Amino acid sequence: PVHSPALRSRRVWVQCALALGWAACLGPAAWGGPAKPRLKLRVGWLNSPPYQFGTPHGPAGLDIELMGLWAQAAGVQLEWVQATWARQLLEASSGGLDLMMSATTSEERRVYADCTAPYREEHLGLVALAGQNLALTHLSDLEGQSVKVGVMRGVAVPPAVAQAFAKPALQRLLVPMRGHDLTLEALRARRLHYIVGDAISLSHHAERDSGPPIEVALRLAPAPVHVLVSRQTLAREPGLMARLNDALARVRGSAAWLQVLARYPGT
Repeated sequence: PVHSPALRSRRVWVQCALALGWAACLGPAAWGGPAKPRLKLRVGWLNSPPYQFGTPHGPAGLDIELMGLWAQAAGVQLEWVQATWARQLLEASSGGLDLMMSATTSEERRVYADCTAPYREEHLGLVALAGQNLALTHLSDLEGQSVKVGVMRGVAVPPAVAQAFAKPALQRLLVPMRGHDLTLEALRARRLHYIVGDAISLSHHAERDSGPPIEVALRLAPAPVHVLVSRQTLAREPGLMARLNDALARVRGSAAWLQVLARYPGT
């Protein structure tokens, strides 16, 4: 039958209205959109160049860029929270912080957090003022010496290093400090003889000012680092760990990931 243009227009309008009605009933999934807003996670960062450091536009650095790619692959949104390492640990244990970057596993931390697969390595070492003839061959060379070794509060080290410093002869040498800046300041003021930490980050800190130069007195074996995930967060989001590890497996080794690494040579 022949219908007038007005009737055909009315029929098209009704069909569109029905389609929109069904879409409203089915929700966002009807047109392939996200079923719910992206999960937002609070992630801690601190001043530890070249891995993490502040800029006028927000945090930057190797960890920040890698974490951004990782979060995008996992479909999560990040909220950056600046805090000292010790404060981050407290917040992660209480559920105030969801993620911590550049973390080493330890029995103590497993009580309140779990760790993802490793995403990069850190380069631990004992750092001293340059020209002090304080080079070492092994950590055991410190035994019997009257020296002080600064270590940042809350830092966990690989098992082999932890076992060495667990010996009473070495444990008595350790001096807990609140951060890289204060630790480096104490070293330059000769209140410390050594600092144990990431040698690359400590060198970047030392290069920022005109203080006495430092050198690596003993290089330790590279160690894997992870993203620490609060157990309280995992209780709220049971599939989060698998989601993060799956995303890491997909993004690590990608062109974008390798480009980020290339921007930070030596790390």
